[in-house]
Amino acid sequence: MMHNCYKREDVFICRHDLHRSFDYRVSAYHILHEKRCYPEGCIDFIWKCKLLDKGGSCPKGYHHVGNNCTNCRYYDEEKVHRRPELLISEDEYLVYQDECRLFDEWLEDHEGRLLDAGGRVTDIRPYLVKRVDGPRRSLSLRGFLLRLQPAYVDRDGFEDAIYIRISGAQQRRHRLAAGDALEAQGVLRFDRGRVAVTAPRRLHVEDRSGNEPARWDRALLDKVGAVSLDGQPERCLQCERGILVDVEDAARQGPGRRRFRGPRREVLCLEGIGRPAECPFEALRALREGFHIV
Repeated sequence: MMHNCYKREDVFICRHDLHRSFDYRVSAYHILHEKRCYPEGCIDFIWKCKLLDKGGSCPKGYHHVGNNCTNCRYYDEEKVHRRPELLISEDEYLVYQDECRLFDEWLEDHEGRLLDAGGRVTDIRPYLVKRVDGPRRSLSLRGFLLRLQPAYVDRDGFEDAIYIRISGAQQRRHRLAAGDALEAQGVLRFDRGRVAVTAPRRLHVEDRSGNEPARWDRALLDKVGAVSLDGQPERCLQCERGILVDVEDAARQGPGRRRFRGPRREVLCLEGIGRPAECPFEALRALREGFHIV
């Protein structure tokens, strides 16, 4: 059985302010692949203003330090060195490194190849991508994302979930639902810590659960009503109406040209509730189920 060692969140903790909203928990993938900041750590520069910090006012009328302040004589900055901390012992980390080497070798042999994959669908949600271009925001619906567990790729079973992206046309044709078992051929990608199968073909449903299939019209309504959440609240990630989406940020590439870089990920609430602490969704669902309201 294969194990995606980079999904673990019990190996490192990083006390960078950016991780505060989810209790400084970070995936091993973020530390070892995206930031590559262990064990050396990273350097951060905190912008400061000698006037604003003392209660004074900015000659240009600014209320906080930004990009336009770096040439001002009152501008100052503090250099901060941060280093992720191990949550496991040094001996356990050596064992973990061996697991990662084995997984890396498996990825090297399989990534980019057309392979058989399949398993039991535990979840099916809209595949949404958010684009940010200065003040403009757009959210596009690009099909559905299936989560499979237990699953297999090629001849290897997977302890962790794998993901398959399908188009709206494929969903209308196959009418997939949570609990279905399927198999398909697709190209294996390692998508920011996820084992994903893209461009699936020869999709075949082996067993039907009888649950209601995901619908394109419902996905369009979810897209319209979705709102962004600060950080990645655990209760929202566990909720059936919370969804982790890719965010692509536009970067200038000459006059009139854009290059979208990323993606990073953020959490959206498909119920349109922007404050997790005030969310009544779980309570209302339990109430409906208690009274057998459809």
